[in-house]
Amino acid sequence: MLSRRLLLLIDIRRAAGFISRHGIELSNSRLIAQRASAVALMPAARQIVATVATGSFAERLDHTFTSFAQNKFLELHAFIIGDRLPERQLPGIQYHLFKPDPSFMSEMRDAYYRRLVFLDEVGAEFALLVDNSDVLCMQPLPELPQLLRGAALAACPEHAASRYIAGQGWTGCYLNAGVTFWNVPASKKLREEVVGRGRSRFRSVEDQLSLNEVVHTRYYEQTIILPSQYNFRAHYKVRQRGWPTVESLDGVVIYHNATCMPAVKKLAGVKPHAELPPLVADTRPLTDWEKLWRKVQLRRQPHIAK
Repeated sequence: MLSRRLLLLIDIRRAAGFISRHGIELSNSRLIAQRASAVALMPAARQIVATVATGSFAERLDHTFTSFAQNKFLELHAFIIGDRLPERQLPGIQYHLFKPDPSFMSEMRDAYYRRLVFLDEVGAEFALLVDNSDVLCMQPLPELPQLLRGAALAACPEHAASRYIAGQGWTGCYLNAGVTFWNVPASKKLREEVVGRGRSRFRSVEDQLSLNEVVHTRYYEQTIILPSQYNFRAHYKVRQRGWPTVESLDGVVIYHNATCMPAVKKLAGVKPHAELPPLVADTRPLTDWEKLWRKVQLRRQPHIAK
């Protein structure tokens, strides 16, 4: 995939050719040299992947979080809530210590809500925020601005994404909060509203609910819905009521499922894309009965995760 810098240089060359064709005295080579020099001086946007952890979870961020180190453009940051930083600090991770906030009335609520505002403490422009022990990066990621495409937030729907919510009333794209992509400056107000909603009233460990209420009611036009490959929640070769099950993880970029994580970590790797099996082509027109039987066969195939 072409980098943003290379794409800009291509645009510069096109502009130089246009100027030359229309008789402007500045030569192609001089224009290109001037603009290329300016590009070289442009600072690259800081991009981070961050997680929040408390207690013993802070001591074992190499369970899944360090898998994101394969993306060289990402800085790894860990927000630690407690009285001290972990004794076991991993190379390549920058640790940040925050005191607990008792107003959230729960350690998990404190972590899940406040991680949204901890992003402002790092000074990065783009951030990927992930849960600390059940989110595994399986393939290199595109750079975060490419996934966000100008939006403030990008996320994937939960495996059961049809939900009733306060505000808008209902959504078919109920977002999972365990893997979220942020334009940090552009999303500041959105994130503060989510945190404020959680601080105002204890309902449960409901940060994900609050996120969806705020996003789908007030900020849907600033949100990008990503395909499930960027937060793949299905069980791997394990069946459980209410959850989808798959036999292959080819095509998956980020896997997010605590139940199957031990088995998934043993995989040697995955292919960039899953294989789509070909359909057996019809060799003649079907009778009405044959078409009916085909419809019955299709209906009997599993298509809704229950």
